Order: sequence, then structure tokens, then C-alpha cells
Amino acid sequence: MILTLAAPAAAAALIGGLVAGPATALPPHPFGLPVLTIGCPNQGSLMSLTAATGQSGPEPGIAPGEIRFQSFPAAPPIPAAGQVTVAWVNTTTGQSGIVNLEGAYPYLSKTVYTGHGEVIATAFGSINLGSAPICSNSPSTGTFIV
Repeated sequence: MILTLAAPAAAAALIGGLVAGPATALPPHPFGLPVLTIGCPNQGSLMSLTAATGQSGPEPGIAPGEIRFQSFPAAPPIPAAGQVTVAWVNTTTGQSGIVNLEGAYPYLSKTVYTGHGEVIATAFGSINLGSAPICSNSPSTGTFIV
């Protein structure tokens, strides 16, 4: 009788040990190479580098089916201001969108619901170096699993 009662409990403990816990997201994944802006004088330099990443959930502040797009300086000098936009399409579901990243420059981000699947995104924008006209960045493209 004791063996009969213990067997289901042991089986449940064994199965419980084999069942995966909550899913965790992949680490932030970079878009392509950092984006280069050439020809705008900035603190003695003629170029600026900006990087962008995508972080899928679940993570704190990022729910399953969401991705946080982020941009930040990749190398000094740091521009005075900028605007980064991300255009994305979920090739699994067909959902798409265009978002402006927000926050305190130079660290901009935006969390968007893309749905689960493969997301292809392009980050592009402009920077203001404070001493010259606004300059456009070359775009950067990345692929993300959400």
C-alpha cells in the first residue's frame, strides 16, 4: 500500500524535474554593424558610430511576443541629439510597423508587440552634432526571433 501511494508522488517529482521552467529570452541581438555617419564635424571628428540591438521577451519590461529595439553610441564622440526609427516586419505572421525610439539621448529604446516569429527590422535615422547640419545615418538591418 505504501509503495502504491509513493509511486505516483515519485513519478510526479521525476516528471516535475524534467519539465522546463519558464522560457527565457535570448540576449540582446545586434542589428548589423554599427551605423556610420560621415562628413559631419563632431568634436574634431568627421564621423560618428551608433549601434542598435533587439531584445525579445520574456524579460523584465518585455512581455512574450514583444521586442525592445535600442540604440546607443558605439564609439565616441557622442552626437548632441538624434532620432532613430525602426521599421519591422514579422515574416511569420505578416504583422509590421514603424516606431520612433524614445528616451534620453543618446540611449533610445522602444518596446513593441511584434507577435511571435521571425522579425526583420531596419534601423535608420539622423543625428545632430550641435555644430553642423543634421546628418543621416546609413541604415542597419537585423533579424530577430521573438
